Amino acid sequence: MEFDAEALAILEGRHVAVLATLVRGAPAMACVWYGFDQGDLVVSTPAGRRKSKNVRDDPRVALLIDVRDAPHVPAALGYRGVEVRGRASVEDDPGARLRRAIVARYLNPLPVEFEARLQGEERSIIRIRPERVRLWDYTRGR
Repeated sequence: MEFDAEALAILEGRHVAVLATLVRGAPAMACVWYGFDQGDLVVSTPAGRRKSKNVRDDPRVALLIDVRDAPHVPAALGYRGVEVRGRASVEDDPGARLRRAIVARYLNPLPVEFEARLQGEERSIIRIRPERVRLWDYTRGR
């Protein structure tokens, strides 16, 4: 699935997203950094963490980006964002290629001290294959 221009404009920003996974049918949410790879959204997480286990148990996920960048508009009207629902999988990240790309979106240039963290921590990638995208923009009344 390709993202339309409005969704992509939000997704390409450096926003912190909320990743929702399922634990025995109930939602579990975590704030995450994300990136793009081959039309999918990707999230890096320490290997063995709950997010990875949740995705292995039930691949249905949602990623939510809520943008509030219209300070002149009352808070109740200034929201816009995107929700991406899809199926996810957990995979290895040889050489921390995807993790490095995700971090570079948010911290560019990459701080030297972060390089040691990239090398010293085993991590997994959660790959989200989008199936449904929902936009909202209350600054435009929708």
